[in-house]
Amino acid sequence: MVEDIGQQIINGDLAVGVTIFAEQVCNRLNISRTVVREGLRTLGSLGLIQSRPQRGTRVLPRENWDLLSPYVIRWRGHGPDHLTQMRELLEFRLGIERAAAYFAATRMTDDEAQAMARAAAQMRTSFQVRDTFNFFRADAELHRLLLEGSGNPALAQFAETVAALLRLRGAGSPYVYAPAGVARASLERHVALAEALGRRDRAAAADLAEEIIVETLREVSSASDFRR
Repeated sequence: MVEDIGQQIINGDLAVGVTIFAEQVCNRLNISRTVVREGLRTLGSLGLIQSRPQRGTRVLPRENWDLLSPYVIRWRGHGPDHLTQMRELLEFRLGIERAAAYFAATRMTDDEAQAMARAAAQMRTSFQVRDTFNFFRADAELHRLLLEGSGNPALAQFAETVAALLRLRGAGSPYVYAPAGVARASLERHVALAEALGRRDRAAAADLAEEIIVETLREVSSASDFRR
């Protein structure tokens, strides 16, 4: 129920201000009122709807959504503003991941650095056999390790947000914004980042983390221009 209604709200099929009637949801999805109430609470916690006494449950505008929630990221990734979301979150990640790389270079444990190297190696292997799904899964793992390896709990909190965004690219989403496929240059930058962290080079790690985001932003911008 959460997936069904959440995607409808994100897609605009349930417009802002529309009232959601629990009884109608029960009948349409053949579920109990208890399940509907729990689902509505979840959607409310994500900022998609608001329930008020005597006024019912109404759909809220995007300004209220929890845009960093993995739920919302996934729904927007399959919705009409997928490229807008990608650009917004890349801009958000630009400063965060540069800082994370700088600190991770000295704070990351040896085990975490080795895990980064394995993720980069998995990206290379997947690239060579054209396995897009596992390429982006490894990509998501690498960036999760980067954020968590920063040793900063505030930065680490964004690990799942970033992973949810990256997993979209390998999860069979109908929206492909890199017609030429995964660029080898992007792969090499990720490998170089893992190597910089392994040798504890803060400046190189920070520069590479920034370069990865900047180049992806260019890719997304080119796709947006192509679609206009």
